[in-house]
Formats: sequence, structure tokens, C-alpha cells
Amino acid sequence: MYTIKRAAELTGISVATLRAWERRYGVVSPKRSDGGYRLYGAEDVRALAIMNSLVNEGWSAREAAAETLRRLSSRDPAGKDGRDGRERTHAVPRRVAPLRPGSRYQSEDAEAFIRAAERLDSASATAVLDARFSLGTFEHVVDDWLMPTLELVGEEWAHGRLTVAGEHLVSYAVQRRLAAAYEAASGRSDGPTLLIGLPPGARHELGLLAFAVAARRAGFATVYVGADLPAEEWVRAIEARRAAGMVMAVPRHVDIAAARKIVETVNRSHPEVVIGLGGSQQDEIEGGCVHLGHSITVAVGEMSRRLRVPA
Repeated sequence: MYTIKRAAELTGISVATLRAWERRYGVVSPKRSDGGYRLYGAEDVRALAIMNSLVNEGWSAREAAAETLRRLSSRDPAGKDGRDGRERTHAVPRRVAPLRPGSRYQSEDAEAFIRAAERLDSASATAVLDARFSLGTFEHVVDDWLMPTLELVGEEWAHGRLTVAGEHLVSYAVQRRLAAAYEAASGRSDGPTLLIGLPPGARHELGLLAFAVAARRAGFATVYVGADLPAEEWVRAIEARRAAGMVMAVPRHVDIAAARKIVETVNRSHPEVVIGLGGSQQDEIEGGCVHLGHSITVAVGEMSRRLRVPA
């Protein structure tokens, strides 16, 4: 069971939003501790994650809530048939097929990675990563396999195949792999300095860390400041390192306002700094920035061109 603060952190929404969705739309029904505090189960967290994903895709909150409840009722493990709501004579444990039909990016290695998450098997997840990264360049593996597979991990978690613990386990395995690659990448000391991080409140940094590795491999002097960095700290970091550019991810709809403030603040104080944006919500911010798309190869190439990094 999770506290309201932890449930909000796991699903990427604010506590205020969680309370509102619970009160207005009934998407979750938390239990109460002996002290009267709300406690949220894995199914509650899954419901909030599905609704948040739909809202970020452009659904209204009311529509997203109705769709979330529909999806959850269609896979009710208590014995109801999602097609007509009738009780089954005997409840049969739900069997999970390997990768749902129609799922994107199907591959044997993606399935092996999902199974490692199901079993909470860190060693197997690491072995899959080792095997994949031995098959091509870092950039190729990230763009063509790793990021699509992580998207699939999120989908399988939202649909109930993976637990929160399983999703966290493989995410941490990827984080370790990327951190090691970042330390191993050789950077040229004469390359332009590039500040890389996330706006305040944002913590989804695997894609950004992969970009940081690729940027360092391309010759940038990278400064990876990580997650949850306020606008004024971006300015201080730029000044401390005399950065020529910065790259910031905008992964969620709720990150847009904070990211926009950072872009405006940096443009006002250091208009010479090239600001690159990544993440699913990058196009929501206009003016004074460069949209880098969703490929680290393309993104690094664009920043290299704008900052004149030698090939």
C-alpha cells in the first residue's frame, strides 16, 4: 500500500490532482489506515497512471476517467466478464500472453526484458541489456530498441502485466547501464559545454540520460544536472560552466509550465545560449528554443550543427 504522496510520485501527478480525480471522478477508492490516512493499492496506482497517460494524450479529465474505468472493468480479476459484466461461475486466474497482439516493437529481447520485470529478475534484465548493446552502436541500440522497449514496459504495467516493483527494477537496470556508459564515454575537453537536465517536478530521466551519453560521445563537454532543477539554478549552472547550450526534456503535460519558465528565464539572461528541448511535450513550448525530436541521434546532430561541433 502507498501513501497519497507516494502514489502521486509513482504516477507523475500532483497530490492535489490525485485528490481531485478521486473526488470528482471516482477513479480510485483508497483504504484508510488506523490513523485515518489514505492508502492506495497497486490497482489504484495503475488507474491513476492510465488516466494520467490519457490526459497527457489530450483527453479531457472526464473522458479520461470514463475510459480508465472502462479499461479496468474489462479486466476485473474478481471474476466479472468485461464484455457484459456477468459473474463467472468460477473465477479463473488471468493468464498473461507474451506481449499483447498488436503491441509495438515486438522482439524476442523485448519479451525477455518484460519477463525479467515480471519475475523481478535483475540479473536477467541486465543480461538482456548486455546482449542488446553488444549488437550495435550505443545510439542505434537506444533509438531502435531501448526507448521503444521502455515504452512497452510502461504499456504492460498500465495493463496490469507488470507490478510497480517490476517496472522500477528494469528502469533501475537501465539507469545503471546508462550511467556506466556516461562515465565510460570519452569527451573532448575542447568541445562546447552542454548543460543537460529536467525542469522542477520532472524525474523521468532515462531518455535524457541516454542523450547525455550520446552527446558526450559526440564531443560535447557535458554537464548532467539531472532531475528537478529550478529556473534560477539553470542560470547559475550556465554561468558557472559558461555553457554554450542546454538540453531539457519536457516529458509530461504538467512539466510544460515549469519548462516554459526556464526557457524564458534563460533567454532573458543569456540569449546567446542555444536551448534544445526533448520529451513528448516539447512542441508545446515555442520561441527561443529548438525542438530536437525523439531520436537521440537526430537530437545530438542538431545540437552539434548549431554549436558547430566538429564531426
